[in-house]
Amino acid sequence: MHLDLSVDDGPEHSRFEMWRTAIFDTLAISAQLLPEHTGRFHARFYARSSGPLLNCRFDSDGFHATRQAREIAHRQWDGYRIYRESSAGVRFRISGQDVTTAAGDLLIADADALFEAWPTDRYSDESWLLPKKMVDPHLPTLGRPLLMRLSGRDGVQALAASYLETLTQNWDHIPETTMTPVAGTLARLIGIACGSAAEEHPDAVRAGRLVEAKRYIDRHLADRDLSPASLAAALGIAVRTLHLLFEPSGISFARYVLRRRLEECRAALLANPTRPVTDIAFAWGFGSLSSFYSAFQTAFAMSPSELRATARDAQ
Repeated sequence: MHLDLSVDDGPEHSRFEMWRTAIFDTLAISAQLLPEHTGRFHARFYARSSGPLLNCRFDSDGFHATRQAREIAHRQWDGYRIYRESSAGVRFRISGQDVTTAAGDLLIADADALFEAWPTDRYSDESWLLPKKMVDPHLPTLGRPLLMRLSGRDGVQALAASYLETLTQNWDHIPETTMTPVAGTLARLIGIACGSAAEEHPDAVRAGRLVEAKRYIDRHLADRDLSPASLAAALGIAVRTLHLLFEPSGISFARYVLRRRLEECRAALLANPTRPVTDIAFAWGFGSLSSFYSAFQTAFAMSPSELRATARDAQ
C-alpha cells in the first residue's frame, strides 16, 4: 500500500467530510471537528506498507479522534501501534487510561484498544504498526493491556527511537523480503524498552546501537576529531564494544566513516561545480588533500575533476 492524501485542494465546505471518510476507510478511526476550530481545515495523511510493517504520517489541524467498538468491528489490526509525537502534545484515553504525549515521546499501545485523542494544537506524528505475533514473545508480563509512554531519549528507548528514524529514512531502499527481519529487530527493541531483560535480546541491542552509532557519525562527519574513542564516549560504551558493533556488518568503523565522507564529497562536487575541491575535502573531515584524492580515486575510479567533467558531458 502507498497512499498520499491531502484535502487542502478540495472545496472548503467539504474538506473535513473528505478527511473523515478517508480516515475511517483507511484506519477505521472516526473524526469529529473540535468545537473551537474555525476557518479552513488543512490535513495530510501518508501511509505505506512493506512486509509486515505499516508506516503512517499525520499532519493536520486538530480533531477529536476515536476508535471504539464500531470502528474496531470495521477493521481489526491485530497489532501494536508505535506512535512518535512531533506536535506540542496529544491527550489520549486508551483502554480507560489517560496519557499525554510531548514532542519526541514514543507511545506503544494495542492498535485494537478503545481510544480517544485530543491534540493540544494540531496533529504532527508518525506511527508504525507491528503484528502482535512478532512483538508478544518479547514483551514482559504486564498483567494489563499494553500502554507505554517512552521518552525515546535515553538507554534502550533511545535505541528504539534511533532505529525507527533510520527505518523511516531508508524505507524505500529496503527490499520487502528484508522487512521481516528488520521488523523482528524492532519488535525485540520494543520489548526491551517495555521492560524485558536486554540480555535476552543481544542481537537486537547490538543492531540498535549500530544504528545509533551510524547516526552519530553522520552528524559529526565534518569533525576531523571523530574517532572510535569519541564515538564510544558519546554512546557510553567501551571502544572494544564499538568495534564489535561494526564487525558483523563487514565494514570497520574507519572504513564506514571514510565511505560516508566520500559520498558526501561526491554529492557536494556535483551540487556546486565551482566550489574548490580542497574546500569540499576539508569541509567533510579530510585532513590531507593527498589522502582524499587517493581514497576518492579508489572509491569511484575517477578523480574529482573527472567526475565533474563526466557530469558536464552528460548534461
